[in-house]
Amino acid sequence: MKFRTVSVILLLIAAIIMAIGCERKVVNESGGELKADASACFSCHSDQERDLRAAALQWQTSKHASGDNIDRNRLNEGFYQACEQCHTSEGFLANLEGGSASGEYFTPIECFTCHAPHTTTTLEVRVQNAVALMNDFSFDRGSANLCASCHQSRANIDELITGDTELSERWGPHHSNQSDMLAGTNAYEYGLEIDNSPHTNVAQNGCVDCHMSASGDITLGGHSWRMHDEEKDHYNVSGCNISTCHAGDIGEEFAFEADDDYDWDGNADETVQEEIAGLLDSLEILLEDAGLLEEEHPTDVTVSADSAGAVFNWLFVHEDRSDGVHNTEYAAGLLQAAINFMTTGDPEGVPTGNKKRSFANSR
Repeated sequence: MKFRTVSVILLLIAAIIMAIGCERKVVNESGGELKADASACFSCHSDQERDLRAAALQWQTSKHASGDNIDRNRLNEGFYQACEQCHTSEGFLANLEGGSASGEYFTPIECFTCHAPHTTTTLEVRVQNAVALMNDFSFDRGSANLCASCHQSRANIDELITGDTELSERWGPHHSNQSDMLAGTNAYEYGLEIDNSPHTNVAQNGCVDCHMSASGDITLGGHSWRMHDEEKDHYNVSGCNISTCHAGDIGEEFAFEADDDYDWDGNADETVQEEIAGLLDSLEILLEDAGLLEEEHPTDVTVSADSAGAVFNWLFVHEDRSDGVHNTEYAAGLLQAAINFMTTGDPEGVPTGNKKRSFANSR
């Protein structure tokens, strides 16, 4: 009898719950009107969110989704605390507010790191305004301003090199200084006027115009941000080939034909990437022979400002990781000036009889 009574009570409770329904308040993060039913979601979402699904799948193939990035936080190693503002979602969001991350967990750079749809009611990125690079240059390239929040040098060249300079393994611009390279600023210019390529001005949305252009491959473009899938050996050149840029002149891969023999090796039939690689290789050998560079890292020595500038320029172009595509003339000019200095003591010197063109000229 007691068992039957309890059972009836439980059934009544279940019936009441079913009658009332499971209600969850849906609210805008900024304190908008409360909505009591799930249909409120459809003012923003449909039941076929293919674009969002595609973005998520692309992101999963990106470096932003890598656990290697998340490990760079204050809980891992003490000296990683400064890294977490760009390597973790929590650090990035806290830094936007002028603070530091708290808590015991870190997550990768993901959807809500860059977007705040429940606050803004749109998928616009969190960073809209121009971003100041470390040398106070104002980087203003639309949606790419978000990218520039992290993809920039961590050093102001005017403060880093002021005279004799002490080098160390971690000295230099740091990784991923693409915003500085694209803008053509914040490298060691030896007091010269160094040219910029058209990408500096024509890419209105900077990184986004090329790295997020449409692609039929889930591992290219969009939220993968990848231009080359090394495993498949596929390239995304759709952003290059639009009518206002290269207008179809770029083939299936980034074989940008150089218009001169930038690396002075006597071969004028190389691609931009091959020419810049030649300059990087030449400067790397000179720096290694001088004891300033070892296994792609500066050595622990104190050197003159111009010698430190040669090391910085090698790191600046190397860490940009585009082999000159982002800003061919600036990359070539920096390396040419450094090679000239290392071989003749004069950044405008001529280290080889094959020299045809220089992008570094007297101001």
